[in-house]
Amino acid sequence: MEPDEAIAVVGMSCRFPQAPDPEAFWRLLSEGVSAISEVPAGRWTDDASMPPAIRHGGFIDDVDRFDAAFFGISPREAVTMDPSSG
Repeated sequence: MEPDEAIAVVGMSCRFPQAPDPEAFWRLLSEGVSAISEVPAGRWTDDASMPPAIRHGGFIDDVDRFDAAFFGISPREAVTMDPSSG
């Protein structure tokens, strides 16, 4: 390789319900697995009057550890973006 030759460093990271990394996400897709589950205990207020469709969704583990400041997101904007806060 020449000293002035361009290089590219490429990486990928992601987290999806039941898939903490790209390999697990691909496995879910290729196996046709649904990542939809009931609301985890303690995630939302337990309201038995909610229709079953609302008591299910795609949930990411440890979502409370999201560091909004790292991404330049203000505390107010983070609350607005969080579907579980409303």
